[in-house]
Amino acid sequence: MKTASERFDSLLEASRESDAYWAEKALIEYTEEIIARMERQNVTRSELARRLGKRPAYVTKLLRGDNNFTFETVVKIARALGMEFVPHMKPVGWQTRWMDYSPAKSKAQAVSLAVRKQEYSRNVETELTGEEDEVFAIGA
Repeated sequence: MKTASERFDSLLEASRESDAYWAEKALIEYTEEIIARMERQNVTRSELARRLGKRPAYVTKLLRGDNNFTFETVVKIARALGMEFVPHMKPVGWQTRWMDYSPAKSKAQAVSLAVRKQEYSRNVETELTGEEDEVFAIGA
């Protein structure tokens, strides 16, 4: 007979096979990203509502995590926070690491940036696969 912990693990594993699980996961992660960006920028819910041209109750509803965002809403929120929304798909079972950076303003900065990006890519490739040829997508 399975223990409660084993039953829970089985149920969780089964739920990971459903689209609803992955949709909810994406919703939670995006909501957490909004909150983190707001905190980093010291943007209150009222201020975000003002930037969106909405009432504060609208932002509260968005941040509760029970909202089904449209791409239009996602883009509006990102822009209101001075960000750009970048959708990304990855192969199942792979991990994603983001590297946001500001474009170089001079030739010296461009060379330095290119070296850092190359080093980062090499480190990630080695960590993920141990072989450069097997890396699916690492942006340049």
